[in-house]
Order: sequence, then structure tokens, then C-alpha cells
Amino acid sequence: GLLGNGFVRAMISKGEKVQVWNRTASKAKELEQYGAKAFDRIEDAVRDADVVHIALKDDATVDDALAKAEAGLKPGAIIADHTTTSIEGAKKRTEEWKGKGFQYQHAPVFMGPVNALGSTGYMLVSGDQALIKKIESQLSAMTGKLLNFGEEVGQAAAMKLTGNLFLVGMNGALV
Repeated sequence: GLLGNGFVRAMISKGEKVQVWNRTASKAKELEQYGAKAFDRIEDAVRDADVVHIALKDDATVDDALAKAEAGLKPGAIIADHTTTSIEGAKKRTEEWKGKGFQYQHAPVFMGPVNALGSTGYMLVSGDQALIKKIESQLSAMTGKLLNFGEEVGQAAAMKLTGNLFLVGMNGALV
């Protein structure tokens, strides 16, 4: 999608090897011109990856994509989810994927496609501080500013949803 496209292009410009999948295959194929390797099946795109980044629409699409990806996930892989999801969804996935031997980190963002391409904006995290420390430099490089809301899983989701409500309210007041 729009956010993922920017993330991928920015990662490639920094010398990272990136494998991609999109629910609309043509969107993944478009990224090959920048150096990405596109796959038709998500389980092939995530194969052998230490860190898998996803940016989707909502809880349901995240759950669906991860269920399809599971067969290709490397044992112990880190899943960094940049989707705006519910607090409950972030908590559920954290526990569920931990039980399966993977590390799930919800890391929603305040940014648009231009910010993703320029690695500017804000990324929010909360939860397992050892995991966050492990991927902190990679996440910070994607956005410019990483905001850590502490040990409580789901706090990043809560702050993202609160921020969205504020922005919608501010927009409504200005119109």
C-alpha cells in the first residue's frame, strides 16, 4: 500500500534487502524497479526474514495476512506491525505469536506516504522492552522518532487511537 511502498523504497535506499508481498500483486511487482523482490505468496516473501514488517488496514487484515505468512516464518522471527489496530488486537497477537515461538511488536505510526519515503514521522511502541531494544535502531531509522510508552502491551495502540481521535476532532473543528 501507500505507507508500505514508502517504507520499502526507503529501506532499499539505505542498502537493505527487501522482499515484498501485497494483497494486490501488481503493487508488490511495482517495487521491483527499486530493487525489491516481489512474491505472489506472503509465505514466500517472509521466508528466511529475521524481521517482517507489515502495514495493513485493520485487525482482520493483519490476522488474515499473518495466518497465511505463518508457514514461511523463520523460527524466532520478529513481526513488526505498523497497522493502526485495536488495543485488544495488539495484546492478543502479542500473546498468540509468542506462544507460537515468534516475537510480535505492535508499532503503529503517525505519518503518511511521503513521510515513510523520507523516514520522517513518529512510530509508537510499547511492551517487551528487551524486544524493543533489539529492533529500536531499525524502527527509528524508519521514522526519525520512536516513542516508547513502556512495558504495557497495547499502550502504543491506545496512544495511536487517541491521536487519531484528536486529529479527526481537530479537523472537524476547523471545517
